[in-house]
Amino acid sequence: MNFKHYKKILFVLVLFNISAFAQKRENRIDEEFPTPISFPYDYFGNYSGNLRVSDYTGVVANLPSEFSFKETDVKDEFVYSLSYLQGKDKKSSTYKVFIIDQEKGFYAIKDDMGLEFTATLIDNTLYSTFEINENIMFTALEFTNNGKVKLNIILSKKINNKRTKELEKDAAKLSNVILLQKAVLSKV
Repeated sequence: MNFKHYKKILFVLVLFNISAFAQKRENRIDEEFPTPISFPYDYFGNYSGNLRVSDYTGVVANLPSEFSFKETDVKDEFVYSLSYLQGKDKKSSTYKVFIIDQEKGFYAIKDDMGLEFTATLIDNTLYSTFEINENIMFTALEFTNNGKVKLNIILSKKINNKRTKELEKDAAKLSNVILLQKAVLSKV
């Protein structure tokens, strides 16, 4: 064989490898950032998994959990519930979700004790932050395309930082994270 023939074979092999690499890269991107689907309609159903509760000492509980998400009879209203086993007792909380402006991703969430807060949907994740009695709660409820729901709740306590020099009032607000709750729940 002459050099030109080897050159053609080498060129074809390089093209094949580049194409295979590009395909692998495209698959990784699609898996990491899947195409969005319709919230909330494509996520109705029942899910189960574990809720892990941690503080500064480490994991304090790993609780079997269930999550349910469904429509109600009221237009633009949905309900989800989170249940977990604590010892032999089943604890459950129910939340109503209301569409405020679906195009902008604005929702309202009301818990079973009457507390109502807003949430914003970004990349199939409902984010909300609110404050109660010097405590700040941040929640992220992520709905994935692979049949999973991921829940993150971060509880922070407002503090005064005595090490900081005197600042103007309201110049800086501080809080320490005191509790973290995480759950990964799979559709059943």
